[in-house]
Amino acid sequence: MSAKKKVLVVDRISEKTKLLSRRYITSEAEIFFSDDNNAQRDLHVPTADVLITHTKGVSKEMLAKAERCVFIQKYGAGVNNIAIAEASQRGIPVGYAVGQNARSVAEYAVMLMLAVYKHLTTAHGKLVNEGLWLKAVLRDTCYELSGKKVGIIGLGNIGRQVARLLRGFECKVAYNDLYHMPEQEQNLGVTFMALDTLIRESDVVTLHVPLTELTNHMINKERLLAMKPTAVLINTSRGAVVDEKALVEVLQSGHLLGAGLDVYEAEPIDQNHPLAKIERVILSPHTAGGTNESMEAVVRESSRNINSMLTEGRVVDEKSIVNWQELKLRQTAG
Repeated sequence: MSAKKKVLVVDRISEKTKLLSRRYITSEAEIFFSDDNNAQRDLHVPTADVLITHTKGVSKEMLAKAERCVFIQKYGAGVNNIAIAEASQRGIPVGYAVGQNARSVAEYAVMLMLAVYKHLTTAHGKLVNEGLWLKAVLRDTCYELSGKKVGIIGLGNIGRQVARLLRGFECKVAYNDLYHMPEQEQNLGVTFMALDTLIRESDVVTLHVPLTELTNHMINKERLLAMKPTAVLINTSRGAVVDEKALVEVLQSGHLLGAGLDVYEAEPIDQNHPLAKIERVILSPHTAGGTNESMEAVVRESSRNINSMLTEGRVVDEKSIVNWQELKLRQTAG
């Protein structure tokens, strides 16, 4: 009898996500969870047929040890921390769950807008930790989201969901993307705007782009200073899209009303990071995409290709393979 196929989750996932993985991944495979235990992970990497990552990714060094690996799956959409070029060279498809957590991230982005505008963390912290009833004090520094001009950078799955949610607040929504999207403009009631114009004119700038060479430090000091002094920056995409050092300087200078950040250049962020000391900055631990609904959708959709690769040796959903074109070119050249 042949040995069972092996699936290895290379970093920590929640207990609920473990249960979902056992539910949706074929029973013909054994699933191992390394839970950020490097020794446990290194023990199983050489004999794993499938590698799954949620946060930390799959490095070139890890992939070099994964002699039996035939498939890599990201429990999420961002794949900048996966050695895709090396995977492609070895003929290994890299799957991602694009769009499955879009609604969750969009809701979170809008929540951060509201929380910054309403001084929510200050109100809570002062009341619970210091017993201060700041009813009269905070009113003068709270604002409505309704009617504000919101600039969405990146009108992909998440950006479009943000636009839909903002309809209820009667916001004036502009977007910037690599492409004009006339159909989406009509459907969503959004207007295309040049990047620097959008940054200059928006009351809220919300980021929904992948991390690439083009977007790395897209929001630099010059662009931060070009924003309105009363503007709010929201980032639920990738930390390095924003020049973090420049953001600290600009916020400390009093320019910008505040920021809501779920992602950082280095994660996890240290509790003594300068951003944690600025009152109107709301920080969260890269959790925007994580809800019961979204994680089940992510695992369920991810399992389609995992199961097919383990049982049939083929991909069933080419659109969810980030390096599909590279693999096709490689097959053609071979």
